[in-house]
Amino acid sequence: MFRKNLFFLLCFISVIVLSQQNQKPVDLKIKEDFTHQWTKTVFPKLWAGFQRETVRSYDSKNKNIGISYVQKQSKKNKTVLTIYIYPKSEINNQSLRDEFLSYLVAINKNSQSYVEMKPLFGKLSNDKLHVHYIYSLFKNSMVEADFFNGVRPVEKKSLLAIYESGGWTFKIRISSDEMTNEQLIDLKQKTENYFSVLDIAATKTLPTNDSPDILLSPVVKRDSMMAKATIASAEAKIEWLKNNSDIKDIMTGFNDMKIESEIYATEKMLQFFKTNKSNWKITPETQKYFEDMILISDNKQIKNYIYDKYMGVIDYPEGEIHKKSYAQFKTDHKISKELDEIYFKLFYNLD
Repeated sequence: MFRKNLFFLLCFISVIVLSQQNQKPVDLKIKEDFTHQWTKTVFPKLWAGFQRETVRSYDSKNKNIGISYVQKQSKKNKTVLTIYIYPKSEINNQSLRDEFLSYLVAINKNSQSYVEMKPLFGKLSNDKLHVHYIYSLFKNSMVEADFFNGVRPVEKKSLLAIYESGGWTFKIRISSDEMTNEQLIDLKQKTENYFSVLDIAATKTLPTNDSPDILLSPVVKRDSMMAKATIASAEAKIEWLKNNSDIKDIMTGFNDMKIESEIYATEKMLQFFKTNKSNWKITPETQKYFEDMILISDNKQIKNYIYDKYMGVIDYPEGEIHKKSYAQFKTDHKISKELDEIYFKLFYNLD
């Protein structure tokens, strides 16, 4: 399933640049059913009581698109369903988490009050593939036009779902004035089934015969111990994913939201340090880093450390219960903020 093929880069890629992008989004004038030619996904003009409102393209080849549907319950109340499909030139084990957190930041910039989004996790399956996804149900306050007052704040019930679909990202965004959480989830399920996320994922699967490459943060260059221990941690994560993933999982993404893979990688990193601490150069910053990590491990706080590091976007439901106590633990023991940094990513180039 995996073949050893490690390529080390000493920088993080912060953005994925899509080739031949439009300078600004373009609304395509489509009167009939619209077919996304790259995935053969058909978006009908009318679907499940919804009317298609816009077909928006974000690049010159119409690979990156957003389709909006609207269902009006009354003059003031409506439900808006938006589906996004866009290609990825590379995928890494943090992609799903990064997209979720990026959306959380963006929606809070535009909301009248703080929006809390609790991450939930799911999986779609058929006899060939598994597609893993992250989703959240939340409320957010938006400003809408009002005839008498100019604008008015309106609270919406919303859902976001992001799918690891091989070389494509499939995203669902729902905003409603009336729907319950159960109705939002039902609409999500209808959407992912009708527009066949699994078929979209099958159009561009990952190179599963190769091991993912390793991308290192520049900070690990500071000394030999930090670099070698980080590589040991990354290789341990690759090993865990290899031994605990079905081929159907890794064809579509890393499926790296399970806390167990992080625990295994962290323990292997600490083991490497303890075995080799006299063999390699160690700066004071690295010494402090491992002293803090050993303290966390000795106090059985590794799970809470991981939950905190990833801002709760990891599959560890108990993490929220221990959030305050771990924050106090960090304060009491003067745990360095450097422990929140991500030192490596696993990735595949898809172009």
